Amino acid sequence: MKQVAVLVEGQTEEVVVNNVLCDAASSRGICLTPVVVTTSSTPTGAHRGGGHWKHYDARIRALLKASHWYRVGLLLDYYQYPRGAPGRNTDPASHTGDSSSGRQPALIDALRGEYPDPRFRPLVVLHEIEALVLAAIDAGQGDGLLPRQGLTDLRQAIVSAGGPEQVNSGPGTAPSKRLEAADPRYMKTVTGPLLIAEAGLGAILARCPTFSAWWEDLLA
Repeated sequence: MKQVAVLVEGQTEEVVVNNVLCDAASSRGICLTPVVVTTSSTPTGAHRGGGHWKHYDARIRALLKASHWYRVGLLLDYYQYPRGAPGRNTDPASHTGDSSSGRQPALIDALRGEYPDPRFRPLVVLHEIEALVLAAIDAGQGDGLLPRQGLTDLRQAIVSAGGPEQVNSGPGTAPSKRLEAADPRYMKTVTGPLLIAEAGLGAILARCPTFSAWWEDLLA
C-alpha cells in the first residue's frame, strides 16, 4: 500500500483521520498516518497543536525528507492560522469576496511555494476542522445528542452562510465556538468525530467542496 502522512494541528484532527479517513483511504490502497505536531514539551509530556510555525516547519521538512511517503498532507485551520506561517501577513482586504475565493487559496499557494516538493498537499481548512461537524449536522446528525435549540441554531447558521465551509472565522462565530454555544457539554475530540463518522465521509465531502478537492488530490 502507498504510505501517506497527514500533519495535523491537534487531537481533534487526529481522531478524525483515524476514525473516518483511514478506512476510506485503505479501501483505495492508501495507508494513512496522522502526525500531530508537537509545539512544546514539559516534564509531564508534550503539548500539541497551535503555537509558532517553526514547530510545523520542522515536521514538514522531516516528513518530506523521508522518501517512503507517497504524499505528505497538511491540515491547518484558516481560523487562527499559525504565527509565522507562510502567507500569514497576507492582507484579507487585498482579496475580493470571502476567504474561500481570496485569502485562503493565497495561503495554500504560499505553503506550496515554501515547500515545493511535488508530494506536498496542504489544506487550509475553511474555517476550522469543525466545519466537517457542521456538515454532519447539515446531513441530519445530532438529534438526541445535541440540544434541539442548539441544532436549530447551527442549521440556520449553515444555511445563512451558504454551506458548512462558509460558516465564518471569529472568536465567537467560528465553527468550534458555535458548537460550544449550541451545547456547553460539546467535546471536540469525542462528539465531533462521532457525528462525522455517523454521517459518513460521502455526506461530508458532498457538503465541503474545498475539503473534498484536497482529499481527492491527496489520494490521487
